[in-house]
Amino acid sequence: MWQLLIVFYFIFGVVSYILRRVLAQKLGDHNRLINAIFFVFFLLPTTIILSFFFPHNLNVGVLNLFLLFFGSIIWPIVALVAFRANKEVDVGIFSIINNLSPVFTLIIAVPFLYESLNDSQWVGVALLILSGGLVASSQLKKHNRSSTAGIIFSLLTAALLGVAYVYERYMLTRIDFGAYLIYGWGSQIIWSVIIARKEFRNAFKLFRKDKESRNTLIIWGSSNALKAVFFIIALKLSSASIISAVTNFMSVAVVIAAYFYLKERQHMYYKWVAAVIGVAGLLFIAV
Repeated sequence: MWQLLIVFYFIFGVVSYILRRVLAQKLGDHNRLINAIFFVFFLLPTTIILSFFFPHNLNVGVLNLFLLFFGSIIWPIVALVAFRANKEVDVGIFSIINNLSPVFTLIIAVPFLYESLNDSQWVGVALLILSGGLVASSQLKKHNRSSTAGIIFSLLTAALLGVAYVYERYMLTRIDFGAYLIYGWGSQIIWSVIIARKEFRNAFKLFRKDKESRNTLIIWGSSNALKAVFFIIALKLSSASIISAVTNFMSVAVVIAAYFYLKERQHMYYKWVAAVIGVAGLLFIAV
């Protein structure tokens, strides 16, 4: 059963990657608004639906409420930086550099959560760094500001994701997953609204004129939310190590999809080699 769920996770995941690139190129100046719309109109209903399926103890204490609210701002920031990165760099490059997020997670988790790495995980870290460096070099050879900015924002996205994963893992040791859905995801939604509060008035005007962008946003938001749903259910039905190992192939799927749908065919040798090395690194870490 979980295998079928992972198939859907891949489908919706690839769609969300591809369409975020489309939106970032077309509506890059409306970054905060686009992401706020996702959090309010797509993540909020998803949170409400999932809360019925996961038991939750909402009596988490004042300290946990404080940590949940102020820590959750990291996720809207990740969304904004990722959107900015997708405006500058193609989605295949972005997805491969995004694989570096476990490296940043481990950098923080080892000293602060007292986790340790075995020999195979150190090999995985080295392979991920090699993968990211290889694919970044293909962009930096262009010697233009947009490529450099795209690489910087992609790396920043990976770094922030690493921080966000450690934060999320830490909070899930303090409260149950159902409570995190309500308080954690709820706080993310609130922060996204605060960040984009001055732009909501432009939403109707923007999408009334551009039906194509509106439809793209609807499909992107839905696929992004469904990706999260299928991942969570698959994780519940299987083990974390198995799901982590399987989902590591997302970057390869994104490179293939971008080749055909977005016609992003530059530096394919770098992308394929970097994607394979990156997947190998992720597998070493997961196993």
